[in-house]
Order: sequence, then C-alpha cells, then structure tokens
Amino acid sequence: RALARDVLGAMEPKPIHRLADEVVNRVAAGEVIHRPASALKEILENSLDAGATSIVVTVKDGGNKLLQVTDNGCGIREADLPILCERHTTSKLSKFEDLSAMSTFGFRGEALASISFVANLTVTTMTRGATHALKASYCDGALDGGGARPCAGNPGTTITVENLFYNVPTRRKALKSPGEEFAKVLEVVQRYASSRTDVAFTCRKHGEARPSLHCAVTPHRIDRLRAIYGSHVARELTPMTLSGSDSATDKGTGDSYDDSYDDDRAAEFTVDALVSTAGYHSRRTTFILFINHRLVECAPLRRACEAVYSAILPKAEKPFAYVSLELPPHTLDVNVHPTKREVAFLRQDEVVERVQRALERRLVEANGSRTFAVGAVAGTEVAEALMLGDGGGSQRSARQSLLPGASRPTTMGGTRGRDERDDGDDAARRDGGLEQALEQTGRNKRSKPLTAREKAGGEHRMVRTDATLAAGSLDQFFHANASDANAERARLDEARREARARRYAARGGDKFTAGVDDEEAELRGYDGNGGDCASPETSPENVPDGETTELTSVRELWSEITSNAHGALQRVLRGLTLVGCADERRGLWLLQHGTKLFMVRVNRLARDFFYQRVVARFGRIPCRALAEPAPIAALVRMALDDEEVPEGVEKDKAEEAKEKIADAAAALVAEKAEMLREYFGVDVDQRARALVGLPVLCEGHAPNLARLPEFCLSLAHEVNWEEEKPCFETCAGSIASFYSGHDDSHEVN
Repeated sequence: RALARDVLGAMEPKPIHRLADEVVNRVAAGEVIHRPASALKEILENSLDAGATSIVVTVKDGGNKLLQVTDNGCGIREADLPILCERHTTSKLSKFEDLSAMSTFGFRGEALASISFVANLTVTTMTRGATHALKASYCDGALDGGGARPCAGNPGTTITVENLFYNVPTRRKALKSPGEEFAKVLEVVQRYASSRTDVAFTCRKHGEARPSLHCAVTPHRIDRLRAIYGSHVARELTPMTLSGSDSATDKGTGDSYDDSYDDDRAAEFTVDALVSTAGYHSRRTTFILFINHRLVECAPLRRACEAVYSAILPKAEKPFAYVSLELPPHTLDVNVHPTKREVAFLRQDEVVERVQRALERRLVEANGSRTFAVGAVAGTEVAEALMLGDGGGSQRSARQSLLPGASRPTTMGGTRGRDERDDGDDAARRDGGLEQALEQTGRNKRSKPLTAREKAGGEHRMVRTDATLAAGSLDQFFHANASDANAERARLDEARREARARRYAARGGDKFTAGVDDEEAELRGYDGNGGDCASPETSPENVPDGETTELTSVRELWSEITSNAHGALQRVLRGLTLVGCADERRGLWLLQHGTKLFMVRVNRLARDFFYQRVVARFGRIPCRALAEPAPIAALVRMALDDEEVPEGVEKDKAEEAKEKIADAAAALVAEKAEMLREYFGVDVDQRARALVGLPVLCEGHAPNLARLPEFCLSLAHEVNWEEEKPCFETCAGSIASFYSGHDDSHEVN
C-alpha cells in the first residue's frame, strides 16, 4: 500500500490533446463497419432509399476481397460526388427535428465515409436522362485527385468495396472464413428481400453464373418467403395480424382482455406477420423483425415469441417468424445504436405483451393438425397398419428396417415386457385406432413373446432415424430382402397413391389453378379437381410409359432411354435411403443403399428423371393453370436483363436488341402453342402471347416459378424447331431443366 501511495503520489496528470482526424475517422468507422455483412446492410439501405426496384449483390471471398452492389435507383448528382464520402453529409436530414418523422433508412451520413476509411471504395452512378455515367474512387473520405470520370453505365448506382480492412489488420484477422462471411452476407440480403417484395434481389458469388439467391418482384410475401427459404418453410407458415388501435380486442380474434386504464391507451401500431405452426421442424430459430420497414433486433419481443413456442414445440425444435411492426414515427427513436441495429419505442412492454397474446391465440387457432414421427419397424404389423390404414388424417412415420442378416422381430416394437404383453386386452383398448388399422390388414394376431436375450439380440441390430426429427437425418431404410419386400412395396405404393388422391381432392386445387374460373377452365380443358387436362377416359394412368403416341421419333427416344438404362443403378434408386445434403452449393447429396453410401448430383439426377417423364408421357401430360397469365415477352426480357451487356455496346442499342429478341421469342413460342399444349402440357395463349399453364410431371411437385424467365428463353433459343426428333428431344430437355433447376452449362466438376 505504501508503494502504491508513493507511485500515485509521484504520477503527473497526462496532457489532453486532440486526436488526428485520421485516427478519429478510423475509430468511428470501426463502430459502423464490423464485417462485410454490416457494410452491405448500409449500402442496401442506400439503394432502397434511392427508390431501386432491382438490386444485384456480387461477393468475392465472403466480401473481404470484393463487395459490389448494383441498383437501378435515382443515382447521384455530379455536383454531390466530391462530398459523397465525407462524414455527416446526407440528403435525408436537414435539422434535428427531422428525426421525429424519419422515413428513410439512413440519416447520419456515416456509412460511405466509414467504408472509405477501411476499404477501397469506387462509385459508378448515372442519373435519369444523363448521357453517360460517372465513376469516382474514394480514399479516407476524399475523392481521388483525378475526380469523377465519364464512363458507360446504366441508370442507377454501383458501389464497389474492395480489400475491406486492408489498413486494420487486427479486424481483418478477426473475420471468419469466406464461407461463413458469405453466409452472413446472404442472410442480410434474404432478410431485406423478405420485407421488400416490390424489389427484385439477386446475390451471387463472383465468377459464378448461377446466383445463390434470385427473387423476382411478387405481390405476395408468402411467395417471396417460398423463393428464399423453400416450400418446406412456406407451407408451415400462417398469417397473423394485429392492430393496436383497438385497446380491448385484437384484430381477427374477438378475445377481450382487461383494459382498466382508458385514459392511458396503447400506442397505435399494426403487426403483419407470418409465423410457423406446430408442424414446422428446424433446429435454428429464424426471427426476422422489421419496425417501420427497418431491419432491427428487439430482444424482449424475440424472447416473448420464443416463450410462446416453447410451450408447443419439442425441446430441440425452433420456430420461424417474420414480423413487420408499424409504429407512429413520433413514438420511435432510430438514433440509439451506431449501426441502427436497435431502435427504441414508447410503451415497448405493452406492445410486446399484445403481440405475445396475439401469437398465442393464432397458434391455438392454427393447431388443428400436427405432424408427429413414429418409430414403427418397416415390414411389421404396426408399420403396415400405419401405412395402409386410413385414420382420416395425415401421419408421417419414421421408417425403420433391419440391417443385413438381422432376424425379423415378431412383436410390435420389441420393447414391451412379458407382463405388458399379457395385458394385451387393455393395451388394445387404449390403442383403439391402431387396433382398427391392424384389423384392416388382417394381421392382428397375437405374437409369441420374446425372451430377454432374443429381444436384446434383435434390438441392437436395428436403426431408427427420421429426417423430420432434430436428432436424425434419415427417413427410411432399405429392405433386407428385396424379394420378400416386393409385395409389401406394391401395397405401400398403392396406399400412397390413394393418400395423394385424397389429399389433392381435399385441397380442391392449388396455386396453379387459383384464379381460373369455371368457364375458362372448361374452355381450356381443365377438370375441376386440380386442373388436369386429361379426361377420365383418356387418363395418362391407363397408358403404359413410352406407348402414349405412335410417333416414330418419340418411340426412338424412349427406346434410347430403355436401352441405356443401368440395371444396378435402377435398383439403387428404387431402394435408396436419403441421408442428407453434403454440399448445397454444388448440389451434392448422400444416398444410402444397403451398406454403401453414394454421393450424387441431385439436380442432374432430377433433370434426367424429368426428361424421361416427358418422353414417357408424351402427348398425355396433364396441365395445370397458373394463377395469372405470364406474358412471354416480359419473362424473356427479365432473363435477358440478368445477362451482362458486352463491353463497348451502347446502352440504347442493347436495350433495343433486348426488346427485339423478347418480341421474337414471344412470337415463336406463341406460334408453337398448339404443339406445346398437345404434346408437352405447356399451355400458351396465342392471342395474348402469355403462358397460362404448366405440365404436371410428378404429382405433388411444383417447379420453381422464379425460373420461368429462363424457361421461356430456352423454349425460344435452345429448342430445335426445324426437325421433328431433335425438336422433341430439346423441348423435353428445356422442360426438364426448368423443373429440376439444373443447367448443363453450369455443371460443377
């Protein structure tokens, strides 16, 4: 202590001095830009503030080497370029009082300045009506000495960020791997794409032609979420709306709660959300929150929603929620976080409580049916009863089979004790539904009890997995004896077909036939149960594969398919077990057959499958109508817009060429409408030159409608319309590529 007092007594106060501007700016930049994803968030918000309707993001090495954002917004004036990257220069805020009614994302004028202090920043911009674009480079917040240079370009702005954190080695070393950083960048694009359905988003890795994310403009948010996260997520979502203007009743429910303070009413707010139901399965929580269209985080609201789901979901399962909260601007403070990741709003606890109650009621209303996984042994009485019995609802079973050489158990599960089996009558009464199913199969005879040794000998040689469970990734196993399983497989296939027929009949049509009235359906030949073209008398099911037409060229194509078929590969595909995805980017999946593990290119496999289905059902392919006619010229133009314009080509000439190509493609496809309809189930309205129906190649499967532009372009430019056999072959290939999402030109070796 004496030594400490001596040291403190001898310490002189250090002088206070002003930090250099370079140090101040780098410190400030570190607060705003943490990683490539945070830089992208700032640039995306600038693009949306500029009124962009199309945004393309290109990333290299996770954004460390290159992060480029191209939009078609209003652009930047030439007079503003010299001060563009100076700190606190903005067009969105004039005085402090403007913060109380802020409607734009940005307002501080720090984003581009911060980026320029830690990276090489280049801006290419062109305003509406300008004769040329301008290109400017920035370093440490200042425009390079050369100034802005004229160049070729499109209306809008392209911001290129290179060598992020090149002068901050500590921050650069702290970044994750390129793959992890790209995943965070992609997540930012996905979240903004979820909110702004009026803007088209594309995100791709540098050098790759196929984008990692492509979302076309859509009027419905559920369609946008389906394009981003997949159909398995979209089909488990249910809408939830809430209005805070009604203090005693939640919108859409009618359930009242105590509101004793009339003079202290809740702040007006509205909630538009899509939340997952109890049937959703995921091991990761996805909570997307927008407050006044700002992507933010609200820990209390997230915890409240998770608390609701914890009561209805299994322990390892997590929910999905998209929540858009609208508040009066004067109740919201957007200036509480350096990166604007959080906001503060009045009466937060009250709003959170109201949202939590509304979510509880919505989940109760949507909990009419749930999907569970059961672990019955395939090939036993329980499995056959579950698969063949008609219980009146949907039930998904976890398939389980014997390993090679294992003896088949004779009890239902092999886990009941002798005393439980002796009390079979009581068990049968408790499981009335199961006993009824067993009676339908005629196999509800009492089994002989197993000894403990026999039980142990069979139990450890069986494996149970289910892809829908958090703890597993398999949904079925191969049959130990293929010859014994043939009869059983036939019965199961028949049961599945009947179940699918009941399911689609109960739906009364799906998104393909939505919006088609009875008169139009009758004129186009759609039936009333899903839009199939074929009548019962000419149902495709009545004609064997490859015998649907007498055309020699089609018979030759089918003969080539059958003659080149690989018997061993057919056996593998018929009895395969889906293990899971090995490499999503390259489309590699793992399949198991017997004791062998196979790695396959699933998109290429799907393309071959759909090609064979088109040839096999030639002339008998059913058709389903689209919800709205899709103009072919507009779709082809969208596909052409995604392609880069060669250097040296003038913009006006390129646009004129695109219009001519789109019109010529629409005319060609409309000219072939009758053949496309009759032979391939592709319905085209000749007069409107619009696509109105798509073929049904596999019951229950719908193609990715985001690929419609590429499909229409391929019909016009990749199909050989001159000769009969090449025409059928290339047309079938285009349809197969559309349905599988596979393109031979992008094959990954």
